[in-house]
Amino acid sequence: MSKTKVLIVRITLEQERIIEAKMRSSGFSKKSDYVRSILFRNLSVEDKINKIYDKVLENE
Repeated sequence: MSKTKVLIVRITLEQERIIEAKMRSSGFSKKSDYVRSILFRNLSVEDKINKIYDKVLENE
C-alpha cells in the first residue's frame, strides 16, 4: 500500500450529522472514504473546467 498522510478537519456537530447522512445515502461506511471521494471528485471537475478554459483561450 502506498504511503498516506493524515488530514485533520475540525467540524461542528451539525456538519458531522450532514456528512454522516450524505455518507450513508451515498453508500459509504466510513466518513473518511466519503470525504476523500468528494474532495477528489471536485478536483477532477475543476481540472476539466481548467482544460476547457485553456482551450477557449487558445482559440481567441
